[in-house]
Amino acid sequence: MIKNYSLSGKHKLAESADLGDFIYVLKPKREEIGKVSAHFDFPFDYIGGILDDYENARFEIDRHGNVLLLLQYPEPTEGGEIETFPFAMVLTSTQQVILALNHVVELEDVLSAEYEEKRMMHQLFYHIVSKMTQQFESYLREFRSRRSEIQKTIKKSTRNDQLLEMIRMQASLVYFQEALDNNLSVLRKYMELLRKKDEDGFEARVFDLCVETEQAKKEAKIQSKLIENLRDLFSNIVANNLNIVMKIMTSATFVLGIPAIVFGLYGINVPLPGQTISWMVWAILAVTALITGWVIWLLKKKDMM
Repeated sequence: MIKNYSLSGKHKLAESADLGDFIYVLKPKREEIGKVSAHFDFPFDYIGGILDDYENARFEIDRHGNVLLLLQYPEPTEGGEIETFPFAMVLTSTQQVILALNHVVELEDVLSAEYEEKRMMHQLFYHIVSKMTQQFESYLREFRSRRSEIQKTIKKSTRNDQLLEMIRMQASLVYFQEALDNNLSVLRKYMELLRKKDEDGFEARVFDLCVETEQAKKEAKIQSKLIENLRDLFSNIVANNLNIVMKIMTSATFVLGIPAIVFGLYGINVPLPGQTISWMVWAILAVTALITGWVIWLLKKKDMM
């Protein structure tokens, strides 16, 4: 699907029939990619790279001056992980912006923003990349909150649910770190290009994006380390809780075995001392209770129960 937008007199992007100032390519077919790339005369893989979910970020300039920035952004998957996927931005030599995605992303705030005619390409680039970076930051805040909730309940947990959630979070953070590192490399290359061209001070805005990306990268690294430590703590706590349960069950079995032994001895079919005395049953119960109580006291004293 290809959507075309042109800058109106109100400095807003409005849909147009022809290839306008902003071309939004969503889940494209190869024919649609071929149409756009042929119109602007840049390589097919500038946009075609998004068809591969595992495409690495890269920065390229063709012979006509069309600039490709292939970056990565986060999106949730069916398995519960937050993986990263490529998106392509082509800044054409005719001051048009092409955004290509293979997954749906909400762009209402980008489309509703105001743009200056002469600075539209740079402003649009900044809004899109800033939005994608903010998505990383949003998921990182969510991970912090989820990690805090797990940390509060981890002491009493004996289930695997929290462990599986931490594994999913850690896998997502691995994707984040790699994607943010690649994005940072591409943004720095673009910043170097702007520095050479000295384009209306826009280099400073790209530098801000680099700083945000660097901060998100560091946060992802910290979160990954904290979750790794939490996983180790969780495993130790679960093992300790299981040992406590087994210790209690073993002690209870041992204590309950004492009355069974005594009653078993007096249940055998042979003559036994005191079997003709009417109150002997109460004496047996009393002695059994005393022995059981003494064993319980001894086990507690030695912290075995």
